[in-house]
Amino acid sequence: MSMRGGFVRLTLLVIAALFAFLLLLSTLQRSDELLPTSTLTAPAPAPAPAPSKLTPPPVHHLEEPIKEELVRQLEQELPEVDYGFWYRTAKPQGYKVNASCALYPDPLDLQLHNIYWQTFVNANVTFRLYAAYLDQRDAVKLRTVRILGTANQIGWEFPPTHCQLWFEGHRQPIFVEVTEFLSVWVRAWGHKPQLSYPHLLSCPVPVDLPPGIMDSLPRTVSLVTRRCDRASNSLRVNNQKKPAAVEQGSKKGNSTTLAPKQLSFGVCVKGFDFPYMDLSERLIEWFELQRILGASRVYAYMYDVHPAVQRVLDYYQRIGFLELRPLTLANGMPRLRHYQHMMLQQRKLEKRLNELIPYNDCFYRNLYRHDYLVNVDVDEVILPLGDNRNWSQLVERAHLLEEQKGGKCAGRFPSLCFINTYFTKVEPELRNHEEQATTGELYTLQHTMRHRNHSLPGRATKCFHNAKLSLTLHNHFTLKWLPGGCNARTMNTTEAQMQHYREPDHKYEMKDLVEDRSAWRYATELRAAVEQVWLHLDDVLAQVSDPEEDEEEELDETLDGDGEMEREQLPQLPVPV
Repeated sequence: MSMRGGFVRLTLLVIAALFAFLLLLSTLQRSDELLPTSTLTAPAPAPAPAPSKLTPPPVHHLEEPIKEELVRQLEQELPEVDYGFWYRTAKPQGYKVNASCALYPDPLDLQLHNIYWQTFVNANVTFRLYAAYLDQRDAVKLRTVRILGTANQIGWEFPPTHCQLWFEGHRQPIFVEVTEFLSVWVRAWGHKPQLSYPHLLSCPVPVDLPPGIMDSLPRTVSLVTRRCDRASNSLRVNNQKKPAAVEQGSKKGNSTTLAPKQLSFGVCVKGFDFPYMDLSERLIEWFELQRILGASRVYAYMYDVHPAVQRVLDYYQRIGFLELRPLTLANGMPRLRHYQHMMLQQRKLEKRLNELIPYNDCFYRNLYRHDYLVNVDVDEVILPLGDNRNWSQLVERAHLLEEQKGGKCAGRFPSLCFINTYFTKVEPELRNHEEQATTGELYTLQHTMRHRNHSLPGRATKCFHNAKLSLTLHNHFTLKWLPGGCNARTMNTTEAQMQHYREPDHKYEMKDLVEDRSAWRYATELRAAVEQVWLHLDDVLAQVSDPEEDEEEELDETLDGDGEMEREQLPQLPVPV
C-alpha cells in the first residue's frame, strides 16, 4: 500500500512538473513577442514611417524699401555718398555739362573699396578717398573743400588732378584743380612701396561763382583726371556749422557782467580693436573722467569689440556723449574679426598709417562744434595740476602765462601739448580702510605709482588741437597749421601732465617709481559718476572679470604699439609755456 501510494504521488509530481514546464515555455514565447530583439542578433531595419503631410510655415516677405525710405537706408550704409542729392536733384534734372562731358556719377557706378572708401586712379597713383569737408575758417583765404584719403606713394610729385564741385540749383559742375596734396605722414618715419599713405587734398571754391549759387555751398565733390571725365567717385561735402554761442552772465544794475567763456572740447579716439578683451570697467571710468575734466563729447571709430564693451558704447551713444563710426582699412584688408585683429597687431606700419585717418576725420567733421579737439587713447588722461581743475582752466592758464611774459601768441597756439608720464601696474599699499572703500575697482585710483622721470617733450605727448588753426594732425602733435598761428606750446608739468596708464618701454626698478595721487582729488566725483552708469547698465553681464596679466599686456600692445616710433617721430618741439 505504501509502495502504491508513493508511485501515485510520484506520478502526480511528474505531471505537475511537466505542466509547469509547458506553462513556462508558453510564457517565454509571449515575452519574446513583446520584448525588442535581443542585442545578440542584428537589428532588423525598421520599416519607413508612412509619409505624413507637413504644413510649411507661412511665408513672410520683408517689405522692400522704396523711394525716400530706400534713400535713407542707403545713406546709413554709405554715409559719405549723398544718395538724396542724386535721387532728388542730380538724376531728375540731368546734372552734366553735356552728353559727353562731366555727367554726374551714378552711385551704382562708384568704385567702392572695402565698404567705406572710394577709388580714384590717376596715372600711376591710386587714391582711396574717405570723406570730404568744407573748410571756411577765418584763417583760410578761400573756402576750400578738403578731401581726406590715402595715396600709394609718399614724397613724390602728384599728377594734375581736377575737382568737380557740384551745387544744388546748378546743373553743371564747377571745375577747379587740386592745389595741395598734403601728406599726413613723414617719409622718414617709415615707408614701403604701395602702402596707403594718408593725405589731405585741397580744392578751393572760386570766388566768382555763377549768380544763382553765389551764396551756396557745394553738396558733393568728385576727383577726375580730365575735366570732362565721368567720375568714379562722389563724396558728400560735410559742413556742420558751430551753433551761435549764448553769452552767460549776471546783470548788475544797468550793466551785464559776462562770465568767462566755457571752452568746448571734443575727444577723438582711433579705431577700437578689442574683440577678445572685456574693458567695460576701465572704459566707463575713462569716459566719466573725460567728462569731469571738460570733454563735451567723444568721437570714436570701430573695428571690432567684445560684446560687453559694445553694451557700454551703446549706452554712451544713447545719452549723446559718444558718436561712433565704423572703420575699415584703406589697404583693402577685409573686415573679418580674427584676420583684421591679427593684421593690426602684426603690421604696425599699416596700423599707424590707417589710424591717422580717424584722427583727421574727427577733426574736420567736428571743426565747428568745438574749440579744441583732443586725440587720446583709452589708457590716457590729460590731468590738470595745481590750481587748475579742468581743461578750460588749462587753456586760460596758458594764455595768461603767455601774456605775462610779453608774448603775442595767446589764443594763437595751433596746439597746446602735455608731457607724458607712465603710470605702471605696480599698486601701492592703501593707507587706510577709507581709501580701500573709496577706491573699489577704479583703476585710476588704484594705480598711483608712476615713473619718476617724465618723457621728453615731443615724445608720446598729447595735445589740445586748436580748431581754428590746425591743418593736419598726427597722434601726438599738430603737423601743419594755417597762416597766423604761432608755434605749438607745451605746458609745464607743474600745470598738467599726460597720465599714461601702461608700462614704459624700458625696464625699471622700484626706486625709479614715485607715488603720484593727483587723480585722487576727483575720487568722490568719479566714483559717483561710475556708480550712476552701472545703475543704468542693468543689462550688462552680471560678472565682469578683471583683465588678466596677459590681457593687460595685450591692451598695452593694442593701444600703444608705438614704443620705438614715439622716439623716432620727433616734430619741431612745441615752445614751453
